[in-house]
Amino acid sequence: MFGKKTQNYKNEYLIGQIDEKMNVIGCPICSLTDKAVHDYIDALFYENVNDPVERTNFVKGHGFCPKHLKMVENHLNAHPELGILGVNILYHDLFNYIEKSLDEIGGKFGDGCELCKIEKKAEQRYLELFSEFFSFPDRREKYAQSVSMVCLRHTYMLREIKGFEFNAFLKIQKEKLARLKKDMEEFIRKSDYRFSHETLTPMEGQAWKMLSKFLE
Repeated sequence: MFGKKTQNYKNEYLIGQIDEKMNVIGCPICSLTDKAVHDYIDALFYENVNDPVERTNFVKGHGFCPKHLKMVENHLNAHPELGILGVNILYHDLFNYIEKSLDEIGGKFGDGCELCKIEKKAEQRYLELFSEFFSFPDRREKYAQSVSMVCLRHTYMLREIKGFEFNAFLKIQKEKLARLKKDMEEFIRKSDYRFSHETLTPMEGQAWKMLSKFLE
């Protein structure tokens, strides 16, 4: 009984995170998945780099994939308080495999990337939580009127979520795209010197960014 209540509270907290993303341009699923990976990186280099399980998994996965190597680099650059001792300790564990790969000419790096696993798990969790979020009429309307927009890739993936009201969601997605198209057309029109006296709305100025996030 208590376990079920705890799970409900946890889900409500995570759904609340989706609710907070309604005021942010971009895909809430992408954003929260990305945050989950960054949180893992932060914990790894703050306190877990000497954990034998973490280091074994890192070596077994042949390091991180190129995408997540760059993410780690960006995270450490953005958080100098973490230092670089941890990343040196972790990456040093790869040298035996690197040297072996040079001799064999054919090593695969990052093919078992731990951060890919974290990302995939978080992505699935937030897809399911968005489905739950969308099942509430008031939250569905909030999404419809928000600047937030689920990206194209996650739009396709939501189709596979059991019980998700995809047709209602697709209708809202098409309405959002229609508004974006109109905002872009207005931006282009108002850029003409004949109409340059007309004030641009915030949405007209941000339409290109919203479409870019949708297509990422």
